[in-house]
Amino acid sequence: KNWPVISFVWGAAILLSVGLYVSATVAFGPRFSNLTNRGIITSGPYRYFKHPSYIGKNIAWWLISVPFVSNMGASAALGNCVALLAINGIYFVRAATEERHLMNDPAYRAYSAWIAEHGLIERLARRIFNEKLATE
Repeated sequence: KNWPVISFVWGAAILLSVGLYVSATVAFGPRFSNLTNRGIITSGPYRYFKHPSYIGKNIAWWLISVPFVSNMGASAALGNCVALLAINGIYFVRAATEERHLMNDPAYRAYSAWIAEHGLIERLARRIFNEKLATE
């Protein structure tokens, strides 16, 4: 079936997630390094998320892949979903490892505490869980 509204919203979500990844990469600029701490970035999407490039990439991969899952058959769809989950797991471990190393930097500890209070995901989670607790 043709679902133009859903297709538009889905495409916009893909563009937003890729845009998040790109803006995080631009915010890093020439300081980007997988091996060294070249300063803590708190501007751009890092004002809202600790790991915006990882979040953007992983969401984009799911959004790009999911529409095609139904055309593959159950076995192939399950295999692809498991592969995506494995990739998500790798990025989760990578983020946790980076954080463990960066916690040696007082500036990162301050940033981490600030994000825990003011980050977008954290604020949404508090709002959802506080509303859920209030209705119970």
